[in-house]
Amino acid sequence: MKWLNNIFKGGSAHGERSSLSLKEVDSWLQQHEDFSGFAERLDRIYSRMEKAAVSLSRDISDLNSAQPEGSTPPKLLRAGLAARGEVAKQLDSLCEKLEPPHKRDPDTAFQHHWTALKGLERTATTFGRAQRYVAALFPKNIERINSDLAEISRMLVDLEQEMKKKRKLSEEIWYARQLSEGLQKELPRLEQLQESIRQNEAGLADLKSRLSNLEDEAGRHSRSDEGRRAGELKRELERELTMKSQAEEELAELVSPLSKALSRMAKQGSSSRISLEHDGVFQRLLKSPAEVEDEEISGSLVELQSHLSRLGLKDKKKEKTLEHIEMLIKNRSLEKARSNWAALEREILKTREAIAECSLEEVRIRQDSAQAKKSIKSLESSLEQQTKDLISSREKATAHEKELEERLSNISGGPVQLDPRREG
Repeated sequence: MKWLNNIFKGGSAHGERSSLSLKEVDSWLQQHEDFSGFAERLDRIYSRMEKAAVSLSRDISDLNSAQPEGSTPPKLLRAGLAARGEVAKQLDSLCEKLEPPHKRDPDTAFQHHWTALKGLERTATTFGRAQRYVAALFPKNIERINSDLAEISRMLVDLEQEMKKKRKLSEEIWYARQLSEGLQKELPRLEQLQESIRQNEAGLADLKSRLSNLEDEAGRHSRSDEGRRAGELKRELERELTMKSQAEEELAELVSPLSKALSRMAKQGSSSRISLEHDGVFQRLLKSPAEVEDEEISGSLVELQSHLSRLGLKDKKKEKTLEHIEMLIKNRSLEKARSNWAALEREILKTREAIAECSLEEVRIRQDSAQAKKSIKSLESSLEQQTKDLISSREKATAHEKELEERLSNISGGPVQLDPRREG
């Protein structure tokens, strides 16, 4: 496995690009985390730190046993010796804090670094105050201790740098793992969405083909004997409906001169001023004369004639109304017009039944076409939304792939190319 070999080589060779499948990423990250060399580098720093602690301990011992010159002024001698005790105590405490921990994990290393750094800061504070007095008595000892402290400071800086590298590596690995896990969920959903779109596109093509076939079938049916017969019947129906409309207009024209008289008769009947035999007929004659039976028409006209003088009509109006009633009774005009309307109504019913009988196939084709159009519209809307979702999901996945490649390259120390299609 080339990528694993690169780990032990310290990264990819110059100009060489590693390639990983998405399924290899987790194991690649685990290996990179396990074989990052952090523990080995800590060992090297801790080894230096142990040597520095031994050197510092020896120099502290030399400082404690050193003797001041006999010519030292008493006041300076007292101050220097007192300061030496304080400095030695703090330096001994620092030596204890420098002892390397047994574990080599980041948390333990961080705690050890923090403890040693705080110890060095306290030492520097104490040493800074007392150094002038101690140095005046034991300059060579103080020079060696200063050299020890400088070396310890450099080692703590090195240790901090290693922890920063490890922390940065751990962060990169954590983010890379999150991205990898996300992509392993996103990519199958993308494939499912693509497959759904493919199936819906195939279904849409089938529906459009079916609609085209139905349109062809409708054309053939319209040219068939049955289709031509249906066309003739529909034209006949239009003529009959026109004639029926004319018959209704004729009825309305025959009733119109009686409208005021009929309206007053209806009011008289509802107020019980007059006892009417055809009480409900007058209102129906006004609104829908075609629905009034022949015997009701003749009876109501006779009754209207007999009560006309009691309706309060002006003489001229009453005279014209009476003439019209007499004409209707004599010629049976309303009955004939209604009979004509009823005959047309029956013919229309028969024609419609005949149309329905020879239009079964046409109706089926029309219903199937309507259903196909509805399904096409619904599927097109669904495809439009799915396409938008696919574009958005692809952009998101592409961005995540690019970020993952960048983080893998940061971890590897060389370019890493991600191949999410390869199983590994």
